[in-house]
Amino acid sequence: MPYSEPDPSDPNLLVGVVLPAEAETIREMVYVFAEEFARMGYDEVRLLRVFRNPFYAGAHQAYRALGEQAVSQIVRECVRACTPRSALEE
Repeated sequence: MPYSEPDPSDPNLLVGVVLPAEAETIREMVYVFAEEFARMGYDEVRLLRVFRNPFYAGAHQAYRALGEQAVSQIVRECVRACTPRSALEE
């Protein structure tokens, strides 16, 4: 099989689909993204850049759906929850 052309009979062919989501589902998605990046050490400013950047399609789509204020609140909450208390007191 050539590398340049996908084989339609290949069961491992990557296929993307769009699924409908309610506002609460999108909100949960923002929490997941924010918590994951906060656990990797991202601060609020850096994490909000992820949501604003179209390169991060899922995070950016959620940002556009919920808006800056809602996403900022979730990011703040997740960063505080994932940051050691000693670092917050500095």
